[in-house]
Amino acid sequence: MVHRSTESQAAHDRLVRQLADLLAEKHFRDVRADLDGHADRPARIFRSLACPGTVPDVTAVGIQCLLFEVETTDSLDDVHVEDEWRLFAAYAQNRSAEFWVVVPKECKQAAISRMEQLGLEPRVMGI
Repeated sequence: MVHRSTESQAAHDRLVRQLADLLAEKHFRDVRADLDGHADRPARIFRSLACPGTVPDVTAVGIQCLLFEVETTDSLDDVHVEDEWRLFAAYAQNRSAEFWVVVPKECKQAAISRMEQLGLEPRVMGI
């Protein structure tokens, strides 16, 4: 789990809500968001049974299942980001799904660079 300041957490939560609303408007099914007050939360993803698991910020179903992890400018280089992204990317690959990182528009290129640095397919959405 990424540790954020109160301000950064508020920005993160706004992006999560904005993404979930956008997906619902685009008629994706089963939109789930890891937010207080959201009716449905995404399922926890486990690396192994001994691991406590990690919850993606948003999941949705279109033609295929989509997993989204929202990052803020200050969380892109957080030590936990690599573990989360690798877990979600592997999960998506094993299930013919897609994993996307969602960031504020101004840090889209930084997120693409970070994904490339980690050897992950750079699926990044700036909102």
